[in-house]
Amino acid sequence: MTFHEFGKENDKILLMIHGACMSWRNFKENIRLLKKNFHIIAVAVPGHDLLLFDEFTSIENVAKRIENKLLEMDLSDIDVIYGFSMGGGIAIRLLAYNRIHAKNVVLDGGVTPKNYGKTFAKAKLWADVTFKKFEKKSRGLMSLVFPEDEYDRKQVDLMHGVIRCMSVDSIRRLYSSMDNFHMPEHFPKMDTYFEYWYGSEEQRFRETDMRYIKKHIPKVKFRQIPNMDHGEYAMGYPKYFAKQIKKLV
Repeated sequence: MTFHEFGKENDKILLMIHGACMSWRNFKENIRLLKKNFHIIAVAVPGHDLLLFDEFTSIENVAKRIENKLLEMDLSDIDVIYGFSMGGGIAIRLLAYNRIHAKNVVLDGGVTPKNYGKTFAKAKLWADVTFKKFEKKSRGLMSLVFPEDEYDRKQVDLMHGVIRCMSVDSIRRLYSSMDNFHMPEHFPKMDTYFEYWYGSEEQRFRETDMRYIKKHIPKVKFRQIPNMDHGEYAMGYPKYFAKQIKKLV
């Protein structure tokens, strides 16, 4: 796992955690716009790190490793945490350990534990892993999931490059963990300001996650982004994204 740092001369800290089967480089344009205002730490999550081979283990383990590294850097108080999809799950698990404090958190289509029944969970995991095996071999298949009229081709190429390098074991643990990672029954009390972002085109896929977040973080503000699908806002509209992040502080 690698921490990529930008704007280290700035006082305000922005921690960015990318989603499953993608790269921290998918946020490079966002980073370019925000590094004038923030000390940015962009995490290359294990299993996705093309500079340092490191298998994905679990969301709990990755969150603990991020926590330990931040504490080693004497960074226990973060101004903004942005977690996309899987990165949102890592963010809430990180905060649940209750050793890192965040003033503001954005969960962009963030995942939460699902507690599926065993039979359904096994079938879903098999389907998820099988599909990713095909994606590893076929860039064209990714265009069905990320159509070029919605997603920049270079962004999808980056994701395909990551998937091609991921081991099947990492992919299996990744998708199992996203549905089943452990969270405490009661989320720690904190003064953090939470926003949950979701595109209007992905709303039906995020309803379970939003119910979980509402239950455990009652003061969360939900922000629907019109005419957007999963990750389309962050990857396709960096100027607007940067503006919203800067508003938080």
